[in-house]
Amino acid sequence: MCKISVIVPVYNVEAYLENCLESISGQTETDIEIIVVDDGSPDKSGEIADNYRLRDNRVRVIHQDNGGLSAARNSGLDVAKGKYVCFIDSDDWIEPDYLELLLIGIEKYHSNISVLKINKIAEYSKIKELTSTKYGWEIIGKNEAMKVLFTNNKIGYSANNKLFEMNLFSNLRFPYGKLMEDKAVMYLLIDKSEQISINASEKYHYYQSPVSILRGRFNPKKFDTFDIQEDIIKFIDDKYPEISVKVRTRYVYTAIRMMMSMIENNYNKKADFKRCMSILIRYQNELEKDADFSKKIRLVAKGLVKFPNLPYKLSKSKIVAKLLSKVEMIK
Repeated sequence: MCKISVIVPVYNVEAYLENCLESISGQTETDIEIIVVDDGSPDKSGEIADNYRLRDNRVRVIHQDNGGLSAARNSGLDVAKGKYVCFIDSDDWIEPDYLELLLIGIEKYHSNISVLKINKIAEYSKIKELTSTKYGWEIIGKNEAMKVLFTNNKIGYSANNKLFEMNLFSNLRFPYGKLMEDKAVMYLLIDKSEQISINASEKYHYYQSPVSILRGRFNPKKFDTFDIQEDIIKFIDDKYPEISVKVRTRYVYTAIRMMMSMIENNYNKKADFKRCMSILIRYQNELEKDADFSKKIRLVAKGLVKFPNLPYKLSKSKIVAKLLSKVEMIK
């Protein structure tokens, strides 16, 4: 057994993979295994992984037919031997003390999950720029963590900026064939925990590739997030009813973000806009009950309910799409 299993799903990333693997190999915490899962890459990614294995005997490489991110992560989990586990996307980069800091969050404070902040990088040439270390930790129980998950981005749905006790994944895997697979499991992982440690250091450098599934042309698979949100509502209503309002207002927030993304990409399938608007209409009364919900977004939601056809009409405008692409999305 090693201390940490680092799982790296790989697909079509020959330009970035070596930088990613070097950042993992160079960690100040050395008691690790690096599980690289080549998910049927058509480029040289698999070959790069095999060559890197010769340079670092902690690297293990799995080659498999393409099954998507969930399938690759699950293959890594099936063979992982660490006490703890983390996930690194193969076009991202981590600072040398990333794992050491996460480990402090779990072992010093006896938590099940530790969380760092993601540093989003738009220009890959800046991926290796180091950031300052924050030494303060916020330690919260799972009930508070569940509330935070659906209130702000302090924890976030992403699996990438976290270290988990391996036993949290017993009888739990990422869902096959779903986009937003992290969202589908994060609340379940928190539910299986007792305590979570949070640190504001931005040690995980996330490359915002303009051609990624989430940032490229609008992909209708994004609507998987609505199916996941429906599952979350049922789960929360049953086990954490005190935050039932928050998961519904978060659903409204998700629907607004979805419509903005569709407008930005001139995606004008009317039925999909109606689906988004139905969520706003269904939960408009919940917005007034959630004191933590953004006042700005509440006003946007009210305006959209009054003019439900406006987003669909705006989706046909290339001028509006261009303007949206230049401004920050609603936070």
